[in-house]
Amino acid sequence: MEMEEKRLRELALRAAHAGVAAYTRFLEPPMEIACRAAANAAGCEVAFSGGYDDAERRVAGFYSGDTRALSFPIRRLRILWNARYGSPGHRDILGALMGLGVGRETLGDIALLGEGALLFAHEDVADYIQANLESCGRVKVRVSPCAQDFVPPPPEGTLLYRTVPSQRLDAVLAAAYDLSRQKAQEMIRAELVRVDHIVETRGDARLAEGSLVSARTLGRFRVQEVTGLTRKGRVGMRLFVYGK
Repeated sequence: MEMEEKRLRELALRAAHAGVAAYTRFLEPPMEIACRAAANAAGCEVAFSGGYDDAERRVAGFYSGDTRALSFPIRRLRILWNARYGSPGHRDILGALMGLGVGRETLGDIALLGEGALLFAHEDVADYIQANLESCGRVKVRVSPCAQDFVPPPPEGTLLYRTVPSQRLDAVLAAAYDLSRQKAQEMIRAELVRVDHIVETRGDARLAEGSLVSARTLGRFRVQEVTGLTRKGRVGMRLFVYGK
């Protein structure tokens, strides 16, 4: 982590002093906090892109002045296969890419699209992937550039309405997955729960609208709306629980 933060500071200082945009590789979501801190310390700006709106893994671009100077080094690759012979999953595709020696930091999101997938890759490895990726798992694939903009399909899941005594993490987690409050607290203390991609060990951490909560073995949910107090003084919430 320290080495990564040092690299971010170097990129931010380069953008601030040279006036030329500087880019990271694809980052895990928690690293965006460090990017903003590095930009603030260097006196420059930072923006993020994963190749489409709401991407999880994103590249940071440090810059000074106009955002029009930004040109993120991201390429879209379409991976196609014949579904009669199988349908590779996210893990199959990622494993095949890693098997080629491609570093995880050069790969963004992988969006599954029926008989194919869309891969967001750093421009340094895009041509190599296109030339060398021939199969994912046991399924033969074809890789080609994709110039079309990508609009992700609506996520699969269930919208729930729950009332909770407060917006505490342990209370909302218990309500989302029909757990006892004690079980929710045990999971939080065991570092099995993340809020906005960061491990949270405080059961009394307050969730707000937009908070993304993931619990190991259970899945993840987002606080879509806090509707306010009920007549009995409880807090109404709409929770979107991801999954089929």
